[in-house]
Amino acid sequence: MRVTSKAARCLRRVPSAIVALGLVSAASAWAQGSAARAASEPPERTEAQWLQAIQSAAERLSYTGTIVYHRAGAVQSSRVVHFFDGSVSHERLQLLDGKRREYVRRGAEVQCLYPDSRRVRFERRPEQESFPALGAGAPAEILQRYKLVVGGIERVAGLECRVLVLEPRDSLRYGHWLCADRATALLLKAQTLNERQEPLEHMAFVDLRIGERLERSQLKPSWSTEGWTIERSVEPQPVDLDKTGWRVTAPDGFRKLRSVERKMGAEADRPALQVVYSDGLASLSVFIEPGAGSMLAHELTHSQGPVSGFTRRVGDALVTVIGEVPPGTVRSVALSVAPADAGRAASAAGESARPR
Repeated sequence: MRVTSKAARCLRRVPSAIVALGLVSAASAWAQGSAARAASEPPERTEAQWLQAIQSAAERLSYTGTIVYHRAGAVQSSRVVHFFDGSVSHERLQLLDGKRREYVRRGAEVQCLYPDSRRVRFERRPEQESFPALGAGAPAEILQRYKLVVGGIERVAGLECRVLVLEPRDSLRYGHWLCADRATALLLKAQTLNERQEPLEHMAFVDLRIGERLERSQLKPSWSTEGWTIERSVEPQPVDLDKTGWRVTAPDGFRKLRSVERKMGAEADRPALQVVYSDGLASLSVFIEPGAGSMLAHELTHSQGPVSGFTRRVGDALVTVIGEVPPGTVRSVALSVAPADAGRAASAAGESARPR
């Protein structure tokens, strides 16, 4: 959608990636993984303990496997190798469908490799942004907005997993159906559910090995990048939202993570404001592009799987809200965006209209 392609990319779930093995030996990782698999599921995990265990497993376990993603009728598979060296996670993820692409990660540092055009792009991305991760919020924060229901046992990729359902406490966010490995709590399968309990997105391992020995070659890029074009993403500059001249009303339970100035495209001649909010699990971004309002003739809505977008014109600015939340949520946030002086004027008008 021409919400702006850059805006659409900013909150899309992009698979993680890696770079190196690290200092801890693969043999040690294999031994630790084997011990974890031999252990039985803790008998009485609380709701918060389940969430904490899932988050920790995604970052601290070493594993290899194939993941299949289903979203909006499209299916994509990828091969992942993940290693934790005792302090930093490393990952290599290969897309197995469509154009050849690979993502190699060390912590938050990512190499995006495009062999067909002989390009490599260096970026920084949050580590807890894609399956099998489950958001970066503290369990207590997540449980304020979702109710966790512990279910029965299922099998995914040949492993037994515990069913967990995160039910939203209001209509501002989606629900989630999860199945976590009984021994390690690593997520084996996840679905995002709409208000009718229909899956909007489905992610699952179809094969998985946890804690097995990794060879260094498994953690290196598939291609030599000698002679390739090297691109480096420009880090957005932090800004104080209160000093930008704009006001945004976040949905109930969403807190502001950051506000930055960034370019919305390679040829953009004006900086745009981006404000990111999260409830600990779901997130959304507000983009404000001054001077770009003439590009839009009327309001636009967009949905693809769990991702919703809404774009409107506010004065001469183009306002876009996009996130993995219901359409009504992004629309209400977009309608709340206004120049800060307009808010003060409305407040002053309300004060003067009060009887004295």
